[in-house]
Amino acid sequence: MFEMYGLEGLIFAVAISFVVVLIHYEGLRLISEIAERAPLTPRLKMLSVIVGVVAAHMIEAGVFAIGYWLGAEVLDFGHFVGDAPQTVFQYYYFALETYTTQSVGDLYPVGGLRVMASLEPLVGLILIGWSTSLTFLLMRRYWRVTPIRPR
Repeated sequence: MFEMYGLEGLIFAVAISFVVVLIHYEGLRLISEIAERAPLTPRLKMLSVIVGVVAAHMIEAGVFAIGYWLGAEVLDFGHFVGDAPQTVFQYYYFALETYTTQSVGDLYPVGGLRVMASLEPLVGLILIGWSTSLTFLLMRRYWRVTPIRPR
């Protein structure tokens, strides 16, 4: 039978992932709207898209960091092995490196948090791919290549 902390971790990880996907959806919708309506040059529109996408991913990693903190410090269904996070920045660092699939390996969660650390990279990859797709679509709309004239 699935251990209780594993079930708690799975439910918690799915809930956090759902919140992150909703944030990403709304973020991309807002980025698209700003790019469409802002009175900017096409170059500045694309720059705002990239800045917006990076900001969205940073916020989403922050939601996962809050989830790790809650799971370890408040709900107590998991903890970290290695140099365990002590500060907000350390939880954020772990969440960001897991979100981007970098995961150095000097620190890893056990208990119910292990499930979240397994699900987060999948969610991160899907959302990064979604951002890439939006960026490509908007580049096709705004990116105009002008030929260089010989002198």
